[in-house]
Amino acid sequence: MPRYKVTLRNGTSSDRTFESDFQAVNETHRPTEPGAGIVKIDCYEDGGGVAGVWAAPATSRPTR
Repeated sequence: MPRYKVTLRNGTSSDRTFESDFQAVNETHRPTEPGAGIVKIDCYEDGGGVAGVWAAPATSRPTR
């Protein structure tokens, strides 16, 4: 099964194993504690690199 790196808003990350990109996104987007939202999911490639699977949209602040 593919390994994924899940990065949280607070900067921490962990490696998890899922059957597919779809499962990785679904399983990691369940409600979490405030401030611990997921900002990025990457999949480890066979050659040792990582490929982006999902990233949170960039937030912008309104201009006053």
